[in-house]
Amino acid sequence: MRLLGLVMAGGRGCRMALRTEKPMLLVGGVPMVRRVVDALRGAPSISKVCAAVSPYTPETKKYLNSLGNVIIIDTPGLGYHDDMRFAVKEMGMECFLTVSADLPLLSPRVVESVALAYKRVGKPSLVVAAPLRLFSELGLLPTYVIERDGERFVPCGINVIDGREIDKPYIEEGICIIDDPSVCMNVNTVSDLRAAESYLRIRMDKPS
Repeated sequence: MRLLGLVMAGGRGCRMALRTEKPMLLVGGVPMVRRVVDALRGAPSISKVCAAVSPYTPETKKYLNSLGNVIIIDTPGLGYHDDMRFAVKEMGMECFLTVSADLPLLSPRVVESVALAYKRVGKPSLVVAAPLRLFSELGLLPTYVIERDGERFVPCGINVIDGREIDKPYIEEGICIIDDPSVCMNVNTVSDLRAAESYLRIRMDKPS
């Protein structure tokens, strides 16, 4: 089973008071949304890459169109979850790996590990989270914390969902814990952007 990759790229970036559309912010000289698209394209379990844009991200839409082989879905811009539901319905009832465009350090390796975890868990939905400890070590402030089996985790803006379940009031979900700094770098503030730039430099300096 292969999944459709869905990049959520319609956010307004209100918390950052931006002149540039948030998905188009540069990290290491590359727009964040391009880094996410490339991570999805590089994962063997992803069959196609789609991007959900909104009236708030016209430049992002234009840029994504220029990349080629990205299916563009125009959403109403009602918010992350409403727009995701809209995009899933537009594309048909397939299985989607959804990821926020503000995860610029995502890698094909992480995407593939999430896809394989979804197949292994066997539930219609999967949420990806990182240990709260990792956020503390990186000096990042999480926006939401969940607890499982006495341990605390932070959802990372990556999910997998069976589109046939999208309108159900409750969807059974599994959890995939990724202990990797790259999934913690949601760029929601200027300090998050600086942290992502810093971590990218460290990663590039490491020998392969």
